[in-house]
Amino acid sequence: MNRSNFVSRACGALGLSFVLLATGCGREEPKVYRIPKESAALPPAQGLPHGHPEINTAKPKLSWTLPEGWVEAGAGQMSLANFNLSGDGGKQAQVSVTPLQGLAGKEVPIVNMWRHQVGLPELAAEEVQRQLQEVEIAGEPGKMFEVASPPDASNPPMRIVTAMVHRGDTSWFYKLQGDADLVAAQKPAFVAFLKSVKLDASGATETARETAATPPPTEAAPVAEASSKTPPGWRSVPPGPMQSSKFLIPEQGSAKGEVTISVFPNSTGGTLANVNRWRGQIGLSPIGEAELAKMITRLDPRNSEVILVDMTNPDTRRQLIGAILPKGGQWYFYKLMGDAEAVAPQKEAFTAFVKAEL
Repeated sequence: MNRSNFVSRACGALGLSFVLLATGCGREEPKVYRIPKESAALPPAQGLPHGHPEINTAKPKLSWTLPEGWVEAGAGQMSLANFNLSGDGGKQAQVSVTPLQGLAGKEVPIVNMWRHQVGLPELAAEEVQRQLQEVEIAGEPGKMFEVASPPDASNPPMRIVTAMVHRGDTSWFYKLQGDADLVAAQKPAFVAFLKSVKLDASGATETARETAATPPPTEAAPVAEASSKTPPGWRSVPPGPMQSSKFLIPEQGSAKGEVTISVFPNSTGGTLANVNRWRGQIGLSPIGEAELAKMITRLDPRNSEVILVDMTNPDTRRQLIGAILPKGGQWYFYKLMGDAEAVAPQKEAFTAFVKAEL
């Protein structure tokens, strides 16, 4: 998801003992952190599937053995702990840890959500089960799977390794995400880290639960159509997974594009994480906070979180114009994506479409 999911340098909150053991370094001293109550009261980063989850605001105590070369990024908007990794040639990856209630037994939509994120087709339930690997997480049996974006001639693909374990009514998600080569190299350490983690929820001084804002069902009426502000030439089609509305824009010869709208009960990790996720969808490498500031357009002077970004991959001529609009306790994600020849002429209409919802 960031938020510098790809670029903040992080080490520590969830450590990997593998790196220390593999190097023979005798510095594997476990660290114990108590997660602040307000940090824990958040759903996971990077868009876990909808499903009326409950947010656990207990204060768990995590312990782990820190890996050499990892830098702690602290808690994020959606996660309890984050670590950023750097590799040769500026390659970057991140590990995040997030608890969420209401997702036990929902492996199929979870796996397909992350496949959708990297541009892969959905899998049937039987195939999803074959993708899941057994893994030990904090002394308990868990499941792990990985997805990777299709290779691109100019940019290395993104890879995501996700491990999950269900403890009572809470599901814990551990995710290693970033440059495919770096993630592949760190996967053994990630697996070793999962074994080293210790989770103690008994130290919580209080436990409170609140129901996350109910997201629109997949068959909900399109958000934009309800407001009768759909630009001319846009054609409504059935939305896909994690979408509330979808439109096809006018074609320009063989060039095509589409507009999608997704609604989440949270920001799914923050602006940088979402922008880097979008960049990955058109084959661009992740950026940092400094680069992000240069490419953001503020759409509402009253709310700095309402933003627009415009990105084009010069090699593939794929363009993505995205907007984030927090409204009514929910976050609306608008995305215009496709061939640049079709997308560029629709930028003005797309921007007006988003502004009309302010």
